[in-house]
Amino acid sequence: MRKKGMATLMSVVLTGMVMLAGCGSNNNNATDEASAKPEATATGNASAKPVEINFFASGSGMPAENEDFILKELDKRLNMDLNFNVVATDYEQQLNVKIAGGSMPDLFAVSKPQLQTYAEQQLLLDLGPYLDQMPNVKEKLTEDDLNKGRIDAKLYAIPKRAYLPMSTYWIRKDWLDAVGMDVPATVEDFKKAAEAFTKNDPDKNGKNDTYGITGSGFGSPDAVNAPSTFDAVFAAFGVATPGQFQIGDNEVKYSTAMPEMKEALSYIHDLVSSGYVDPEFMTNKGLKHQEKAFMGQAGIVYLNWGEMVKDNYVEQYKAINPNAEWIQLPALTGPGGTYQGSFDIGSTGGRYAIPATLKDEPDKLNKVLEYINYITGDEGSKLVMYGIEGEHYNMEGDKVVPTDRISETSYAFNHQLTGRDELNYLKTKFDKQQSYVTFAAEEPRINTFNEFIPIPDGISINDKNRYETEEITKFIYGQRSLDEYDSFVEKLMNDFKVTTYLEQAKSTLKELGYVK
Repeated sequence: MRKKGMATLMSVVLTGMVMLAGCGSNNNNATDEASAKPEATATGNASAKPVEINFFASGSGMPAENEDFILKELDKRLNMDLNFNVVATDYEQQLNVKIAGGSMPDLFAVSKPQLQTYAEQQLLLDLGPYLDQMPNVKEKLTEDDLNKGRIDAKLYAIPKRAYLPMSTYWIRKDWLDAVGMDVPATVEDFKKAAEAFTKNDPDKNGKNDTYGITGSGFGSPDAVNAPSTFDAVFAAFGVATPGQFQIGDNEVKYSTAMPEMKEALSYIHDLVSSGYVDPEFMTNKGLKHQEKAFMGQAGIVYLNWGEMVKDNYVEQYKAINPNAEWIQLPALTGPGGTYQGSFDIGSTGGRYAIPATLKDEPDKLNKVLEYINYITGDEGSKLVMYGIEGEHYNMEGDKVVPTDRISETSYAFNHQLTGRDELNYLKTKFDKQQSYVTFAAEEPRINTFNEFIPIPDGISINDKNRYETEEITKFIYGQRSLDEYDSFVEKLMNDFKVTTYLEQAKSTLKELGYVK
């Protein structure tokens, strides 16, 4: 999306430009607003000429320029002329070209590797000294949030607030009733339910055509907060999915190298070898595992609540079997505790930086800071979440009530630079699904920290991930004996330099205050 004559991007990457590698992808109470009056500006003069700001980020689904009512309202309220430019493809390359050509935007999105590189090159403004000018940011973003924008203890980007964990195990309650079992509470109960769903004809069709569990893989080091078939099983053994950094007893640990991982893999191998798991669970793509669950081929699946109880999905599985009853399964208890899975608290939907050169343009800098602050506060966040009051939503006391025009705001996520009050937002947008949203959000999970950790020089994450995934798959399928697990870990730590990666994790997490 381009607004007001955005200059044509260079089509040829400059010779010698460094291409950056990508990595594997908290709610506070509302506070008084710094921008209580929409017409207030950084200069205090609403009649002054609007301040032009150039914004650049990756995005999609934007309306035509003259139909972006959120942008028009922001311009009016803040007395600015915001060139809100988003591109759907090749964003990082286009940003690199802009920076190499000396035309940095006034506010732009950066990936974690870009943040690290640009900070080291002193191209970014340290925003720490300016936080007092953004009281809403100080109030609404937690230290965990702000840490996602820090390099060497300096705040070089304002991150989006954290998303909520939304995945849980789902289980067919009608199948449990059919086989005479209670809702599983422990990993042993879970195994018994999977066995019964496989062997005891839970759909009572007289055929041996069901499995206990279906899913999509076992958890990849590449996937940040992506649900896996056995996410909650790993966690019940006290370990995150393979390839994650977690903290225990004030010590940073690499999940694959923890002894609990070996125990979890032994349990999963037993499930698989016993035939209780969909034999295609490693190759199911997209929502194939959801489709199989809806078709009645399996009675347990680990999925995002939205992929189970949004109206269109409920209609799908009810059309196949009107008596199907899917319920969220509470966190399983195992040798490592009671957890629903793991969640990377360093992950974020975006980071937004300001060029260091903007400190020489105080009017523009102040306007950018005012803009960030405004969309983080109550009034501005309502605009970028729900649209125009009286058109797209109404207020009933403190409650936001969407109108039948709320669908016009489907592109609004592009404007939510500092995120949103996720729990209340989801409850507002998905009123019928409130209980499922809250259930998933409140389930206990193991915190992981991968997205905080810079990848040290000389480490090929892709090679490491490939070897790790291939070998763990062999252990799960019994193609390699777990007696060899220690030698696998030794090779992983040494030959793929995970020891160096772990040392970096310890240093970074100590610097950020997660370990002493």
